[in-house]
Amino acid sequence: MTVSLSSVLSSYGYNSTSTTKTDASAAVTAAMAKLAKAESATTTQSTSGTQVSISAAALAAANAKEDNEKDSSVLLKEVRAALDAQYAGGTAKGSADLGDLSGRALAIVALNKDGQFSAAESRAAKAALREDTRQSFVSAMGSGDAYSMMANYSKQLAAQYDSMSPEERQARGWSEQFRDTNADFATNFAMPSLFDQI
Repeated sequence: MTVSLSSVLSSYGYNSTSTTKTDASAAVTAAMAKLAKAESATTTQSTSGTQVSISAAALAAANAKEDNEKDSSVLLKEVRAALDAQYAGGTAKGSADLGDLSGRALAIVALNKDGQFSAAESRAAKAALREDTRQSFVSAMGSGDAYSMMANYSKQLAAQYDSMSPEERQARGWSEQFRDTNADFATNFAMPSLFDQI
């Protein structure tokens, strides 16, 4: 995984023309920590001594699976501690970075059932879930004919629903009926392949 220092610095609000020396130093420190974390997270050492790269998507899937298996109260405490660490470390300027949170972690922040998160944090988590849905749709609609794209996307939504935690389903507003409707559409409107038509 390649992450540029300038992109990480800009994510921490660093601007060479308007940032003070103190802010620049804090931004560099935070960026270097993030880069180090990204490198260590995406490269592991195998028993043979060779390095094995793990894609960001694979890491995200592993994090989501791990978070889905945790008790919700444990995950809530972990997320609260992670956000507090960002504020304490000065890496959060106005709002925390929710980019590394799993869908379930975002849902717990968005639902905020126990009142452990601020209104701003809850809004940011809801926005992140909406953006994830939007990106998923844009990606699915990238190429091919409209019917097959919609059928594939509907199939993807049904599979996503099946793998989601109850909290994430609730935060996204996805019901069992939503899942069934998408599964039915994927089955009934999938275009036959060229092989089937021969």
